[in-house]
Amino acid sequence: MSISELQAGLVSGRWTSVDLIEAYLAKLNQFKHFNAMIFVKDRERLLSEATSLDKERAALLSSQEGNKGSTDALGKLHGIPVIVKDNICTVDMPTTAGALALKDAESGFDAEIVCKLKSAGAIILGKSNLTELANFVDTHHTWGWSCMGGQTMNGISGSAHASGSSSGSACAVALGICSYAIGTETHGSIICPSVQQGIVSIKPSRGLCSNTGIIPISTTFDTAGPMGRTTEDVAVVLETLSNSDEQFSNLDAYSIKGTRAGMALKCISKLGENDSAYVVYNFMKVVGQLHTLGCTPVHEILEDKLLSKRASTSYRPLSAIDDALNESINKDYFYILKSEFKDGLADILAKFHSVPSNVRDLASLIAFNRENPEALNPITKNQEILVESNDTHGISGANYKHLLERVDYISKTITDPIFDDLDFVLTAFIGPDDSTIYNLAILSGSPIVTIPLGKFPDAPSYRTFHGFTNCPGVGFGLILIGKHGDDHKLLCYAKQIEDMLQQF
Repeated sequence: MSISELQAGLVSGRWTSVDLIEAYLAKLNQFKHFNAMIFVKDRERLLSEATSLDKERAALLSSQEGNKGSTDALGKLHGIPVIVKDNICTVDMPTTAGALALKDAESGFDAEIVCKLKSAGAIILGKSNLTELANFVDTHHTWGWSCMGGQTMNGISGSAHASGSSSGSACAVALGICSYAIGTETHGSIICPSVQQGIVSIKPSRGLCSNTGIIPISTTFDTAGPMGRTTEDVAVVLETLSNSDEQFSNLDAYSIKGTRAGMALKCISKLGENDSAYVVYNFMKVVGQLHTLGCTPVHEILEDKLLSKRASTSYRPLSAIDDALNESINKDYFYILKSEFKDGLADILAKFHSVPSNVRDLASLIAFNRENPEALNPITKNQEILVESNDTHGISGANYKHLLERVDYISKTITDPIFDDLDFVLTAFIGPDDSTIYNLAILSGSPIVTIPLGKFPDAPSYRTFHGFTNCPGVGFGLILIGKHGDDHKLLCYAKQIEDMLQQF
C-alpha cells in the first residue's frame, strides 16, 4: 500500500497509526526468517508513539469541521512507520552498522535525516540489516550479511541474493514490512538491492541529503536516500529528507514529452551472455514504447560522447574507456574511500555516548575482530579493506587531495558533456559491474532512479550481481540517470515511464 493510500486511510478513520504498527509488527514476525532487521523498537514504545500521533491527527481534524479530511499541516508521512538502515544513528536504539564490535553502541543522538523524519511525524519502526559496515570490510564480503543481523534474503525471490549494502531496507519494502525505508549509498548500496528486490529508489544528487549522524564510508561520495514501492512514495520521502525546499512530490511538474533520452545499450557489458540478452530484450521493449510518451530515444550517442569528450582520448572501443575508468576507480577512487573512511569512522565514534567494546577508531576495530574471530564473515574470515584503510594517512595524506581532484576532473570531463543535448540517460541494470554510465554517475554525484522491469526466469546460467548463477526470481530493472541537481525532473520522468510500464 502506498504512502498516499495509508495517509488517506488515517485521515478517513479507516485505520489508525496504532493499527499500522500492529500490522507491521505482525508482518515482521511473519517474515522474520528473511533477516531484514537488526533492531525492532519495543512494542509498547511504538504503540505509545502511534497513540500520540493518532491524538494529534484527531485533534486537527476535529478543529477543521467544514474542511475535514485535510491534514496538510501534519505532513504526508505523519503517523506512518519507516525503517532506517542500521548505520544511521538513532537516539533510542543502538547503531551498529552490523558490526559485533559495535554491539549495544549508543550514539546518544539522531542523524539529521532521522530528525527530519520525526519532525514529519514518521514513526521509526526499527533498524534494517545491511552488508556489514556498508560492505567496507573485505573485498569478498557476502552481500546482505552482517554479524549482528545474519544473512538478509531477497524479498521477492527468497534466495540469498539480496545485494547490498542496503539489503534489509530493500527487503523490508519488498515484503511489505513497511511502505518505505531509508538506505545509504556510496557505490550501489541503494540502487543494487532495489533493482534486485523489485522496488523503486533514488540515489539523490550528492549533497541533497545530509550525511550528518551516519556511520560513513566517504564524506565525498556517501548519500542517504529513500526506497519504496512506487516513484510517488520515493518522491514524497525525498521531499522530507532533502536540504531543498523543492516540492519533489509534485510529479506533474516536468513532462517527459519533448525530452531526449540517451539509450546506454552499449554500456551494458557482456551483451552475449544469457542474462544480458534477456535483460536487453526487455529493455528494448521499453525503448520501443517511449515514443508514446513523446520522448525521443537517442541511440549510439553515448559511446560517441564518452569517446570524443574524454580529454586526451582518441577513438577507441568502449571497453578501453571501461579500462581507463576501472583504473581510475580502483586506484584513485578506492584510495579516497579508504582515506575518508579512516577519519570518518573515528570522528563519528568519538561522538557516541557509549560503545561497550571501547572501539572508537579503525585500529581498535581491527584489533577487536582479531581477538574475536566470530566477528568476521564465516566464509571470508577477512578484513583487508579495514586494514588497508587504516594503513592510509587519512585525509591528511599527501596523495589524498590530488587524487580527489583527479577523480573529480575525470568524472566531469566525461559525464557533463553527456547532458549537453540529452535530458536523461536510460539503461537496463543488473548490478554495477554491468554499466559504465552507472559508474560515471557515481563519480559525478548524479541522481539515479530505479524502476523494476522484471525478474529472471526459472532457468540456469543467469548471471546476476558479482557472478552469481542460477538465481530465478531475482529482479532486474531500469535506471534513469540525470544531471547533478535534476532529481525532481528525473522523478517526474520515472513516474511517467512507471505508468507506461503498467500498460505492458
